[in-house]
This record gives sequence, C-alpha cells and structure tokens, in this order.
Amino acid sequence: MPLFSKYSGAGNDFVIVRGEELGLRDAGTLAAVLCPRASGVGVDGLITVRSLSEELVRLRFFNPDGSEFSTCGNGSRCAARYAVDRGLTPADHMLVTDDGEIVARVRADGVALEYALDARVEREVRAAVGGENRDAWLVRMGTAHLVVPVPSVEVEDFEAACRPLRWLEAPGDGGANVHLVARADGATFIRTFERGVEAETQACGSGCMAVAFALRNAGEAGERVELVVRSGAVLAVEFLAAGRIRLTGPAVFVFDGVFPEPMP
Repeated sequence: MPLFSKYSGAGNDFVIVRGEELGLRDAGTLAAVLCPRASGVGVDGLITVRSLSEELVRLRFFNPDGSEFSTCGNGSRCAARYAVDRGLTPADHMLVTDDGEIVARVRADGVALEYALDARVEREVRAAVGGENRDAWLVRMGTAHLVVPVPSVEVEDFEAACRPLRWLEAPGDGGANVHLVARADGATFIRTFERGVEAETQACGSGCMAVAFALRNAGEAGERVELVVRSGAVLAVEFLAAGRIRLTGPAVFVFDGVFPEPMP
C-alpha cells in the first residue's frame, strides 16, 4: 500500500506523497479525505512529489477542500526536506512548481528557498478589523495576499474578523489569504487566515514573503525581515539581487503512515 509522510514547517503541516505512487488516483479527492483534522490525518494540505531527475523535483499543492494551488513556502520547505530524507535529491536541488523553479538548500537547522517571483503590490485598499477601517495592501506573489497592519495581532475572534476580508479583494481569483501584521518590542508578528483551509493556520511562508515585500515597498522594512508566526517559529525573508527572494525556516519530519485501502 502507498505510504505518506507528515511534515511540519513552522507549524504549517502537510501530508506528502510520491506522485508515482498515486497512479490514477485523484490527488484533490485524496486531499479532501486525508487533510481534515477530525476525520483524517489532520494537516493544512497535501503535496505530491515527483522526481524528474537527480536534482529536480516537481511539486503540486492541494488544499483540504481539494482545490489545487500554485505555490506554498512552508510546503516547499517540507517537500525539499522530504526529497532529501528519501534520497531523491542532494541537499541542494531544484523544485518545480506552477509558479516556476525554486532553489532549495536543505540543512540540519532549516531549509532555505530562493525564488524569482513576480511580486507586486497590486493596490492599496481599506479593510475593517476590530470595528476600524485600516489601510491595507493587496499583494500578488503567486496567489493573492491581503496584508493588513494592525496595532496587535491579538484580535478578538480572529477567524470571524478575517473571513469577510478573504473575499474583499480578488474575488474572481479565488479570494485572498489574509494576514494581520503588527510590530511590538522590536519584532514583527503575523497571523494568517488561509484560503482553501478556510481557517487560521500556524504559519504561511508565501504570506510571510508577501508581508515582507509590502513592508519593504512602503519603506517600513529593509532587505531582511524576520516574522514571528502563530506557532512561535521565526521565518526570515531576504531580498537578494536580481529580484530574487529567500525564505528560510524550519521543516521537520513528524511521522510516516499508510493510506487506507481502498483509496479514493
């Protein structure tokens, strides 16, 4: 029976499976069965990994609702470590996603990803949080991200506050991930309501890159931004030459499992 692995990237967790082992099974349907926390493995998404060559791995990402999405920072770090753990690639290798190629460097203390993303602040908007309208940015970085600066991320009933914002911008593009960001005691904190999951997640790697990009674009951050995600882990975003972006953070193995038979 096919095996799967569970990995966690800063609290954002995933089921990872070799694409070759799925055969004709639909990965989206499988994600909808396995991801729920009450009835499945309990993860934020499913990733398929397919080896293209000794140093090249193809990734696909699926939300718990079965929908496919193009990129995931935490998921890509987890998949990079999985590929090394399984002997598919050396520590330094290339990941291929629907948003392009990513250079992955796997080390004992974490995984660094280098992107060449077309990141841009699409427009400035107003978003209501805690009964107040606040300036916010809609950032395009693969998917849409709504970045909302707030005095504190400790917002009452966080999910209820973010759910309407999820569809505030880019409704025709599946809506946006929502990120509340606050500065306190020299640190930058972020909380994320993630589309597809339709709930708060403990971290969002692409969201951290979107937040760092928005802050830098507004002149409120420099070339390196460290963000404290909800799990308490720290993700570092660095802006490199030629428009490249580096995301560094943890990616750890949790456990292996066996898919139930018959599989969807």
